[in-house]
Amino acid sequence: MPRLSSSTLTLLTCFCVSGVVAAAELDPQQHQWHARYKNQENAPKPEEMLLNTDPEPDLIDGFTDLFNGRDLTGWTPKGGTCTFEVRDGLLVGKCVPGSNSTYLSTEQADFTDFVFTCDMKWEVDCNTGVMFRAQAKPGNDETETVFGPQAEMEGFSKDRHWSGGIYGQSCGGYFYPLWLKEHQEARAATREGEWNRLTIFAQGNVVKTWINGVPAAHWIDDGSYPKGFFGLQIHKGVKGTVLWKNIRVKQLAQNPIAVTKPGVAKKPNVLFILADDLGWSDTTLFGTTKFYKTPHIQRLAQRGMTFTRAYSSSPLCSPTRASVLTGLSPARHGITSPNCHLPKVILKPTVADTGPPNKFSTIPESVSRLDTKYYTLAEMFQENGYATGHFGKWHLGAEPFSPLEHGFDVDVPHHPGPGPAGSYVAPWKFKDFDHDPLIPDEHLEDRMAKEAVAFMEQHTDTPFLLNYWMFSVHAPFDAKQKLIDEYREKVDPNDPQRSPTYAAMIESMDDAVGTLLDTLDRLRIADNTIIVFASDNGGNMYNLVDGGTATSNAPLKGGKATMYEGGVRGPAIVVQPGAIQAGSKSNEIIQSSDFYPTLLEMLSIEAQPNQKFDGVSIVPALRGNPLVREAIFTYFPHAPGVPDWLPPSISVHQGDWKLIRIFHGGEKGKHRYKLFNLKEDVGEQNNLAEEFPERVKRLDALIEQHLIETAAVRPLPNPNFDPSKYDLTKEGKAELKGGPNTPKKRESKPRGKPVAGWQPGGTCKLSVAGGVLQVESTGKDPHLSYQLPKAVNANALTLRVRMKSNSSGQGQVFWKQAGRPFAADRSKFFDVKHDGQEHQYAVEFAIDSPVQSVRIDPSRESGKIVITDMRLTGNDGEIIHQWSF
Repeated sequence: MPRLSSSTLTLLTCFCVSGVVAAAELDPQQHQWHARYKNQENAPKPEEMLLNTDPEPDLIDGFTDLFNGRDLTGWTPKGGTCTFEVRDGLLVGKCVPGSNSTYLSTEQADFTDFVFTCDMKWEVDCNTGVMFRAQAKPGNDETETVFGPQAEMEGFSKDRHWSGGIYGQSCGGYFYPLWLKEHQEARAATREGEWNRLTIFAQGNVVKTWINGVPAAHWIDDGSYPKGFFGLQIHKGVKGTVLWKNIRVKQLAQNPIAVTKPGVAKKPNVLFILADDLGWSDTTLFGTTKFYKTPHIQRLAQRGMTFTRAYSSSPLCSPTRASVLTGLSPARHGITSPNCHLPKVILKPTVADTGPPNKFSTIPESVSRLDTKYYTLAEMFQENGYATGHFGKWHLGAEPFSPLEHGFDVDVPHHPGPGPAGSYVAPWKFKDFDHDPLIPDEHLEDRMAKEAVAFMEQHTDTPFLLNYWMFSVHAPFDAKQKLIDEYREKVDPNDPQRSPTYAAMIESMDDAVGTLLDTLDRLRIADNTIIVFASDNGGNMYNLVDGGTATSNAPLKGGKATMYEGGVRGPAIVVQPGAIQAGSKSNEIIQSSDFYPTLLEMLSIEAQPNQKFDGVSIVPALRGNPLVREAIFTYFPHAPGVPDWLPPSISVHQGDWKLIRIFHGGEKGKHRYKLFNLKEDVGEQNNLAEEFPERVKRLDALIEQHLIETAAVRPLPNPNFDPSKYDLTKEGKAELKGGPNTPKKRESKPRGKPVAGWQPGGTCKLSVAGGVLQVESTGKDPHLSYQLPKAVNANALTLRVRMKSNSSGQGQVFWKQAGRPFAADRSKFFDVKHDGQEHQYAVEFAIDSPVQSVRIDPSRESGKIVITDMRLTGNDGEIIHQWSF
């Protein structure tokens, strides 16, 4: 629960109720309590405390009894082990020495707006109270932890007198304790040895309490506690007995959610949390896990709207990240695989017209960097006066394609790789980002959260965009050893989620979310911060961790790198206090590319002239209305060998239906289809394509329209395909990849001998026959290099090559200068025709120091290349070196 600023309180008070004023003078007798707790997290300042001046609500008509006076029907204990029983028509709660606080809780857990009243009396003094709009989560000691706001009812053995005050049970801080001079009457209202009536009114964000009819506290929730159960508390201690009777509730009509009014405050901050590889069943949001603990993500959900059908733009990370930043489909921006850490700079996807004989379709070459031509989400925020910071994983290219070139003022740890450098637990291997030497086993996510907190602390007075793109829970698979050991004791061998390492990684990820939420609350900016939480793709089902898969996305099929639901469906939450109903859920279909246009509408910012989006604004859904859209599309023209893999594909979701088109996977090169009704078959077990051919036709027409509109570079029929070399029964079957617990086997490959002075490298073999150089590629990285007899110095050089090829992909020429290795920034791409015919190519490149060696990558796939002539020429066409074979 955030500590609200006095200006915010005044504003909300004017909006919510008349005649209520903020009080500011401490009662002299209460100074000791204020001095004791004023520095505690979330403790309000005197000027921020609100005084309830309203009369107690009518307690006669419209109430329902919650306690029948005979037994505990409708109630269940939660938390510790203190006892509750019925005696002479009264409900009796007793302390058990050593027990945690225990709550006799209503089994109904959706109380939202209400008037609650009960009478209570102490037989033996103790701290007690009534929890409301409360939630529960599993604790660390096999018991439950209950959290939420609580109306205090203090005993008489100590001079504390907080009865009627609101206490934040889950936040470690006291809220609106009755320290103010104006609350003197409320502190004196409780009567020792007699029945005392506690009344709680809650409607919308406004909560008020009365003790024996005397107005006590007035509190404004930020939306963290929209609904929940009631809990009658017996506080932990060595003694205490409390009696209850007349426990009743009247439910009220809910107030409409307030709409944020422009111009009232500074522009809203935006916190964008993107988890890496977090699956749909990796949190407690959907009731699909018993093993993982995510109380802070659950807490985040209580502040906003949770989407049950949120889809990533791709089943792999980089394409989705590019879609978040551009609002475009991978089919349009061209990043369709996570190759952005590789040295080749590719800014345009390439059509592959041939492939190996065991593939029925070709695989296009993916773009490998997010082109700076795009007007990114960060640039939009930057131009609208926001401070912008990126923290965590990027994986869209190193300089000149890093976050700093895409609109972010700050980038930490400025790492272009696909995951953490080395490990999560220090020491790490980042280039310029070291762990804290005072924390030898520092966890990377703990540190990243600290860095993000520092950014927020620096920008409390200016609006900011904080991109917190987690490394978690991507490989490598390691975590805090203490957590791993704790989860190892809780493993159920029959549960598909049984990796203690992965569970520990989930907890550290969730802790980072909690750190960010706590900071927003502490800085009193939570009420003016939009939060987006999502995952870049589904949970990892192909790495071997602790003897099995890292996780399970059940009941969904598949996982990361597959086109099935487990690969693209994940958790998503959007929060905007006062504009999005707290604790709400939506079944509308949303996708990663939607966030950019959505934030534009939420912030009333116009898109750039002629700026296009493949996503749509989901603001209607955030307001509880249906989302009008024809369909969403997932374009993934690749086939990584993971369990549940599919050949190059594209899918469309429309309502309950999902169609997957497998490019050229049918008879005579036609497409093959998988059709699923997700409402009836969320596990995608029953392919209905043959049963509903007309629906297939209609949905496939939408796919074709999407491919045309996005100008997608798509797979083509492979003219080299040999049906005898493709086993359909092996489709969707692959072994798990080795995990971190098994050292990787490093097989030393002998370096091939030079042929005609050319050194083979990567996936190629060289030979000379009939006066030509033959290059045989067995994979995706054929290259060959040559050291010149002497260094060549010129303003520009041209490598001229005559060759023929049946491989695929662009060619690339590298040059090596003194003291500088072959590198992407000293290379030049050229387009290659892989039609088996001979073609002449001339690749010109400028140099600034003598060139010692040249390298040519003639393709990017397997196949054969025959080089018939090659020469290096200078500025005027003079031959500097000519090769003979």
